[in-house]
Amino acid sequence: MFDPVLLRHALHQIPELAFEEYETHRLLISHLEDMLSANDSFRIIRFMTSQGILVEYRGAGIEAGFKLFRADMDALPTVEKTNCGFVSIHPGMMHACGHDVHMAVLMGLIHRVLRQSPKQNLLFLFQPAEEGKGGAQSIIAENVLQTYDIRAAFALHVGSEMPVGSISSKAGIFFGIPQEFDVKFIGKAAHVAFPEKGINALACGMQFYREINAGIAKLAEQERVIFHVGKMSAGQIRNIIADECLLEGTHRSLDSGVRDAINMLIKSYAERVAGQYGAQCEVQLLGSYDPVVNDTALELNLQEVCAELDYQYIPAETVMTGEDFGFFTSMYPGLLFWLGSGNGHPLHSGSFLPADECIAVGIDLMWGLALK
Repeated sequence: MFDPVLLRHALHQIPELAFEEYETHRLLISHLEDMLSANDSFRIIRFMTSQGILVEYRGAGIEAGFKLFRADMDALPTVEKTNCGFVSIHPGMMHACGHDVHMAVLMGLIHRVLRQSPKQNLLFLFQPAEEGKGGAQSIIAENVLQTYDIRAAFALHVGSEMPVGSISSKAGIFFGIPQEFDVKFIGKAAHVAFPEKGINALACGMQFYREINAGIAKLAEQERVIFHVGKMSAGQIRNIIADECLLEGTHRSLDSGVRDAINMLIKSYAERVAGQYGAQCEVQLLGSYDPVVNDTALELNLQEVCAELDYQYIPAETVMTGEDFGFFTSMYPGLLFWLGSGNGHPLHSGSFLPADECIAVGIDLMWGLALK
């Protein structure tokens, strides 16, 4: 008998990083093949360029379009500190963002569809590499989803500060646009006693940091933005002028035009500071997502399902969290919502452990949305 909680425990023990979800893929495929092999209404599709899996279900005699339900698969490079009975067996890796729960909910939804054979056409996507490596983009690039008439897309995310049985979402922009970046200054090493023979890359980095933050502060007077440099590294030894300085950061916004404006500011400030010191600079713009924009009608459906199932619905605020489900809401009417997980520890921490009980709630909600 299939038990989504036991599947969650098994998935939690084998966390894998983005585009490396090999054991996760094998475990999911094994469950799907055992569950669906004797039912002609289902078809399992494996993606060619990643560990992604798509399950197609066609309701008998139904010609209408499809609803897509998505769960992410990857974990984080985090040391687990939960001391639970199903702790990660992969050192330095952990499902610290709840993707083990997401996958268990989706598999539980598939199992309910198998048992009850609804008159709907449904797609179930296990998506790799949500954590900043372009997993949604890799799925979209294979042009598999484009062969279906998808009318709506759904996903959930465990909420770390919400009790089990509570749900939260909002219509419109729900999650913002994250953009990661690296700025490197390349100078010239010299002994500290002869500074005129060197070019101080660390000084470049420090001046860039001051100037870009002043520029962002002006932009923030008109727009909602976050700008953060989380890591700065330079130099090899205390009495040598640093020949390289690397700043690693992220910024968040709610509009692609604002994101692009910040990217231009980063480049222009870096080039100006490098020119002042006679250094070189390299700017790399790394991962970026589309904003998650929830469809108004689908969000109302969620409220109705919560009322029917007697789950608490809490109106949400727009957050600057990034989620690559935004690429799907750019293609289709979509809905993402927080699923209360009953754990007070923050997402991405080594102590984050959603309660097993939230899995049944997630399955109930997704089932209700599938039937709406």
